[in-house]
Amino acid sequence: MEFENNKIIKNFINSEETHSILEWVKSLNHIHNCDNNHIKEIRKNLNGNSHMFDISNTLLTNKITSFQSGNDVINSELPQIFIDLINRISDTISIPKNNVFLQILDMEKGGKINPHYDTAINGYVTYKCNISVISHDYTLNVDKQIFNIQQSDLYCFEASLFKHWTEKEFNSKRILLSYGFIIPYNMLGRTEDDYRVRLSKRIEKYFQ
Repeated sequence: MEFENNKIIKNFINSEETHSILEWVKSLNHIHNCDNNHIKEIRKNLNGNSHMFDISNTLLTNKITSFQSGNDVINSELPQIFIDLINRISDTISIPKNNVFLQILDMEKGGKINPHYDTAINGYVTYKCNISVISHDYTLNVDKQIFNIQQSDLYCFEASLFKHWTEKEFNSKRILLSYGFIIPYNMLGRTEDDYRVRLSKRIEKYFQ
């Protein structure tokens, strides 16, 4: 089941939704400030900004968002369209939505994603569902699988279990909604003895 849980859905958002999201992201006036060296290393080639929102505000999402943002979580309320997208993702691919956070990446031309694993919590997978709001076509490497991404696509993968990255710099401005769903192992067909789960635990011990 190496890539069984990885999914891509074309044309997940329409032009009206794209416009609404872009207008709100443009209004954000937040400069990311992080003193975590691991997070700085991951983000140093973004050529842009990252905005973290703890949507569910649970013990699980509190821990993940604090670590992945370097304790720089934004408390502003999100417009309804961002919540509606959570419901649509949950309904479309049948995943629970009780522990959800959102990272918005606002990148300029020339940015790239360095190889990394997302952080996780013991007993759970950090399952990312990303929406390409605006971007030229690009490829995302998820271990040995390659996603060919176009604007408006939704693509989901087990971000804490598989290293992921982009090999080339983006040739356009890029805005990405990166929803994180914190999901118990068994709901994704994983167990404590799964090789990927054991690897994820070793990574967590090293960085946390």
